[in-house]
Amino acid sequence: MQLTQQGATHMRRKMVWTVMATALCSAWPHSWAQDSALSGKQIRLVAPFSPGGGVDSLARGLADGLQRNTGLSVTVENKPGAGGNIAANYVAKSNNPNTLYLLVNSVNHYANPIMVKNSGYDPYKDFAPVAYLSSFPYIFVVPGDSKFNHLKEMTAQMRAQPGSVSWAFGGNGTLGHFLGVAMERAEKIKGTPVSYRGGPDLLTALGGKQVDMAVMSVQSSLPLIAQGRLKAFAVSGDTRNKTLPQIPAANEVIANYPSIVGFVALYAPVNTPARQLEQLMREVNKVMTSEDYTKRLDKDGSTAKTFATPVEAKDFFDKEGPKWEALTVEAGLRVE
Repeated sequence: MQLTQQGATHMRRKMVWTVMATALCSAWPHSWAQDSALSGKQIRLVAPFSPGGGVDSLARGLADGLQRNTGLSVTVENKPGAGGNIAANYVAKSNNPNTLYLLVNSVNHYANPIMVKNSGYDPYKDFAPVAYLSSFPYIFVVPGDSKFNHLKEMTAQMRAQPGSVSWAFGGNGTLGHFLGVAMERAEKIKGTPVSYRGGPDLLTALGGKQVDMAVMSVQSSLPLIAQGRLKAFAVSGDTRNKTLPQIPAANEVIANYPSIVGFVALYAPVNTPARQLEQLMREVNKVMTSEDYTKRLDKDGSTAKTFATPVEAKDFFDKEGPKWEALTVEAGLRVE
């Protein structure tokens, strides 16, 4: 009988410790928020494109991970328009003591100030880079019932009838814009470029036969490619995308096609206090190295890059940004 009582006492103690441990784990994010450099802050991730596209999806994945790990309120706000200028200026000029605004943007972050007169922001002086969230593989796609079956068929028509084929992209100075211009330059042809606000708008335009082709993210187009509603012609970069190994890289189809691989990065306003920036970087790195995040990238053949310090991140983007500025000048992209 005594052994039974001792066993019952042991079980009760075990249950008490289990309940206490669970309570401590549940309360941990709250305690973390009180003790960290980001204590009391809300975090707002600002995406410069429409909801549902590749950049927006990355922002939402990051927001979910940050909120889960820290217990802070982390939300995504979409500010599409002007190729990303609206979102960039919104974040650069943010001044709310209770909210940390962060920009999630693609390569147009560096292209816009070159391409647009009086863009309103400087990518180096107004922002502190935090992370290289993802490489950004892009793809040339047409409607599933398009009369074109290969990229060469389409470029042949552009050559025979300049301006007769329209190709769409998600905003001036975005990666899709660069890739389409590179196609025209390499093939010495002329199509009709059409700018949209982001991936969902591109898919709508393709579905409604408003354009002949779109240059857009693999992430946004992959489900419709799998369903046969879109046909894929080529992917950006030097190598084939592991999610679509049957689709050639653009330089397999077009001679002298440049190696252009875009990215999505995270930026904080340059006046963000050093302790907050360092804490933010640590928390973002935790999310980016998590199993959930890496699985998300694997779905469209992307990779990410974390940085140990804000100085390391700045050094990287101080070298990366000028590449896109040079491409903008070389391609002659200007918006008045």
